[in-house]
Amino acid sequence: MQIVRDITTVVAPTATIVTLQQAKDYLRVDYSEDDTLIQSLIDAARIRLEQYAGVAMTPRTLKVVAYVDEFIELPYAPINTISLVEYWDNTNWVEVELGNYNVLGDTYKKVYFTSPFMSEFRFTYTCGYATTPDSMKTALLKMVADLYDYRESSVESSKPNANVVSAYELMKPYKRINIIF
Repeated sequence: MQIVRDITTVVAPTATIVTLQQAKDYLRVDYSEDDTLIQSLIDAARIRLEQYAGVAMTPRTLKVVAYVDEFIELPYAPINTISLVEYWDNTNWVEVELGNYNVLGDTYKKVYFTSPFMSEFRFTYTCGYATTPDSMKTALLKMVADLYDYRESSVESSKPNANVVSAYELMKPYKRINIIF
């Protein structure tokens, strides 16, 4: 069992998935009055899609605190490197040596502990695509279009917009599958 308690960004993403100009071209906006709004919608759409799929569209370093008994699937793939694993000994964070845990998998890595002990752990790792797949960029643009088109709406429609549906469909191949028994 795993319970993720906190996710902190240590090194924020610096890569741009979709530029302001690309979004404006997609939206067919040729004036600058909405530039700040559109940039905020790009950021909001990225966060929304990353949370939906459990992926990081661009590289970043995260620190995750979680309760773990045997193994954990770290949030936000693809996981590039795990630089530090620590456990809480009721006073301090203590580094766990590599021999006491194993990392299995390539993109969606799991950390297994060789000797089972339940504790609070802290993981520091880098994740994210070096080059964001084009289908993710398209999903992002579709989500931005929906947020921009319905920015004045105070009540969401009961029927999802086609842009939102297709954005999620484009993200499905990257979506992490978690089965809980």
